[in-house]
Amino acid sequence: MKIINIGVLAHVDAGKTTLTEQILYQTGVKERAGSVDQGDTTTDSLEIERRRGITVKSAAVSFDVDGLKVNLIDTPGHADFISEVEHALSVLDGVILVISAVEGVQAQTRVLMQTLKELRIPTLLFMNKIDRRGANYGQVRTRIQNLLDPHICDMTVTENEGSENAGVRPADPVSAGWLETLALQDDELLRMYAEDIPVSADRLYEELIRQTRAGKAFPLFAGSAVKGIGVDRLLSRLGDFIPTNGSAVFSNAEDLPPLSGFVFKVIKDSSDEQAAYVRLFAGRLRLRDEVRVISRAGHTRFLKVKQLYALQAGKKTAASCIEAGDIAVLPGGELLIGDVLGFRSDRIKDFSFHKPPIQVQVLADEKEHSATLHQSLSRLTVEDPYLEYQHDQYANEHTIRVFGRVQQEVLAETIREQYGIQVTFSPPKVLCIEKPAGVGESAEMMGDPGNLFWATVGFKVEPGTSGSGITYSLAVELGSLPLSFQKAIRETVEETLKEGLYGWPVTDIAVTLTHTGYASPVSTAKDFRRLAPLVLMDALSKAGTAVFEPVNAVHLVVPETALSKVITRLAQLEGSFHEPELQGTAVRLNGTIPVRTADRLQTELSSLTNGEGLLSMKPGGYAEVRSAYPENERRRLNPLNRGEYLLRLNKIL
Repeated sequence: MKIINIGVLAHVDAGKTTLTEQILYQTGVKERAGSVDQGDTTTDSLEIERRRGITVKSAAVSFDVDGLKVNLIDTPGHADFISEVEHALSVLDGVILVISAVEGVQAQTRVLMQTLKELRIPTLLFMNKIDRRGANYGQVRTRIQNLLDPHICDMTVTENEGSENAGVRPADPVSAGWLETLALQDDELLRMYAEDIPVSADRLYEELIRQTRAGKAFPLFAGSAVKGIGVDRLLSRLGDFIPTNGSAVFSNAEDLPPLSGFVFKVIKDSSDEQAAYVRLFAGRLRLRDEVRVISRAGHTRFLKVKQLYALQAGKKTAASCIEAGDIAVLPGGELLIGDVLGFRSDRIKDFSFHKPPIQVQVLADEKEHSATLHQSLSRLTVEDPYLEYQHDQYANEHTIRVFGRVQQEVLAETIREQYGIQVTFSPPKVLCIEKPAGVGESAEMMGDPGNLFWATVGFKVEPGTSGSGITYSLAVELGSLPLSFQKAIRETVEETLKEGLYGWPVTDIAVTLTHTGYASPVSTAKDFRRLAPLVLMDALSKAGTAVFEPVNAVHLVVPETALSKVITRLAQLEGSFHEPELQGTAVRLNGTIPVRTADRLQTELSSLTNGEGLLSMKPGGYAEVRSAYPENERRRLNPLNRGEYLLRLNKIL
């Protein structure tokens, strides 16, 4: 059987979950389409999703259409749950991007479309809500071309839009002007267009399939998900525009490609049972197989497949074998998001969003619930590794990383519903990083005045390449120290660099161990763990560090008359921008803005532009802080203050 894996993406409230329900109804999976308002949708299975009417966790469901098996993943639309979208994008063959015919292109629509284009994921556009008052197909289509991509081909013609009698009929490729669009990316069609040579509808359709599969053109369907208008037309074309995965037949088992799968989702059901969803890119997965698992950190282990399920007609069914191209469900708590089964296929899309830039402390209203809170946050981190939960045992503090306020609210409700405890959050703290500004060296020898430890340690620190994190190397012989001492030094380096000169984690740094020495049998690993922070931070002080803060990449479309006010306010909020681009009576403006001031720009944009401005933002990495460097409160012993460090070390140890 041919198989495709597709996602449904959209800005919140564009109607993607309603479209999913209508698809399940029209393909016979459900007897009737569920309603977001009534809270009986299939993919929004969590109580919190049904109550709020938003998708929080991506959900997978399967259906058949014209002999094609489709695994459909309904993803969150709110920007705070962008990590859920990331996990889904890594395994999709194609996407349906839903756009409202009333609200039009919105901020998250543009962020998603840009990502889909970068990854060359075949994308079908579905303009929803054509039956709603205020629907305007022509106006929204123009906005799609101007703000998303100009290579749009109409698949339908709307009738009586904005009324209860709204409908659609198939568009004629010739009269719909496909040739002008497709000729822009095909030399032969361009020649035929220039020479006024007639092109058949079949030829145009074949070319649209080719360009869509290459991520260069975008078929635009229209309809109403709530009424089922136009959905059948969309379903009938999935197998054309999205590449399918076929089940190849191998006469010999030796010819079967090795297994390659990727864990893109981990869930816990109401009985606290965990299950991992795995997209298979090659080979096959069989019950009772023992498979290799490669973690995100590159560690290898082996897993025995004791239970195996497939997605079939809206349900999970027991299976003995899952073929390449399909999705397997493995119960148990052994697998984590990002794990690779077998080997890493080059078909796994290597794309990731930046980590959440905000840290909050999670506080249980009742102190006796601290242990339960620790348990709940640990388990929730399995489902979303980006939470990066940390528990400070000494201060008994629980901290997590989040994208925004809505995510915090959802977490609070989830913890209350699943674990029975009430929590609140501290004011958010934007997390900065430090990078070395130069080169620094330091060393302390056994017997030196002030060195109280039976150890010799020396370090050289210097800037590393961007995105390298912490790289550690030796300028001494590996055998110059026992391996236990070498291990102690390396672990201490990583732990010490969690707080740099200003208290922020240090990254993009190269650390070289330059001096070692010990006295047998009196030296211990503890001597090296105590001395290494003093030497390392002395070397870092000599190198100096710069503090970088997280920024959002911003894209603005504003009236020309409001450009001056917007640029002035952006500069006041410490943002930066590139040369504005004039587009008719509007102006495009690209730039960055610190996360700490981004909310103010969002809040004020409407008044700055008289309601006509459009703003989209996505994580944009880090930029050096322009003003005085902010300092972070230290949680560890401070080796920058030698006297205090040694005093506290002796008291504690």
